[in-house]
Amino acid sequence: MLKIRQRRNAYDLLGLPSSAMPVQIRARYRQLIRNYKKDLPPADLLEDEQFRLWTNAHLLLLSPERREYDRRLRQTRGRERPPDLVAGLSKGRRLLVAAEAAFVQRKLNEAVELGREAVKLESRNAECYALLGDILREQGKYQNALTMYNYAIQFQPNSRRYWQLLQEVTALRDGRSLPPRLRGELHSPLRRPLWVWATVGLAAASVEVTTLYLSGNWGPPGFLKLPVNLIYAALADGFVLGLALAATAMLGPFDDELVWYQVAGFGTETTPVGLFVALPGIVFFWITPVFYAVLALLDEHLSLSISIALVVCAAVTVGFWALAPRESSKAVLMLSGNLVFFGFLWGWLLGSIRRRVFEH
Repeated sequence: MLKIRQRRNAYDLLGLPSSAMPVQIRARYRQLIRNYKKDLPPADLLEDEQFRLWTNAHLLLLSPERREYDRRLRQTRGRERPPDLVAGLSKGRRLLVAAEAAFVQRKLNEAVELGREAVKLESRNAECYALLGDILREQGKYQNALTMYNYAIQFQPNSRRYWQLLQEVTALRDGRSLPPRLRGELHSPLRRPLWVWATVGLAAASVEVTTLYLSGNWGPPGFLKLPVNLIYAALADGFVLGLALAATAMLGPFDDELVWYQVAGFGTETTPVGLFVALPGIVFFWITPVFYAVLALLDEHLSLSISIALVVCAAVTVGFWALAPRESSKAVLMLSGNLVFFGFLWGWLLGSIRRRVFEH
């Protein structure tokens, strides 16, 4: 059985990068518990060791104590296990955790009962009302869900998420299209200062200059019939683009995206997603987008950074192929992407060493 990395902290337990936003933490937790021991009653899951580990990590990373926990992680080099928060939960909060598990596992009637019991004990807890709103919304009871979201806002009026949920269920009740997601919840790579776009533009211009130079100076056939100058150009262009995109935070940090984020691997272990992306990309680039699409579908998580990397490398490869001599065009199309991607990974790695300017 292959074991790549021990789960040493809350981020490891959920398979998330340290830059994960609340919406990602919540979604990842629900993904992990969705099909976990569905034969057990939700209340009994609280006694399961693995479920408690996930829940402890989830509660900690969504709490105000996360900043202090991150500080301790830096001091211990990532070896700070999350405390057993479940043990200290009140009866109402434990019912809330069980209700969320029932909801995620599609046991809606049981979820409603647990949620109402939690509300009786935690009558001023906004999370209880919001979860009941989620359950009732899933059952198509939009007016009842609207009431629950209003209660949640009453007790936590500054929560942008609750306001968003209120707007969504109102639109569903009225038969209107859903409003756009909160900008604070979603990261957009397009919202960048002018200097960032200038840097990326310069990197793209250097690739264009390289490509135009190659059009008349391919050089003799080299490794696997690839023109010698193309080999150097592919590695250099990939490196420059990876470096520019990572240094300007158009890509997430290399370790967050490819090392710390983990997916189901061999047996019961988890494996860094980079193992499923970097190795196929270096061996045969064109299979990587298909491979990653399947992986993202199964894991229910699509990394924007990895998607950008694949699209950029594919575009550069197609550009080389379009100008390549006829006798080597097939080899250029099939193999130059491997070199571009290899260079891109090194650029991404080195660019991530630079202090991150934008938080994801």
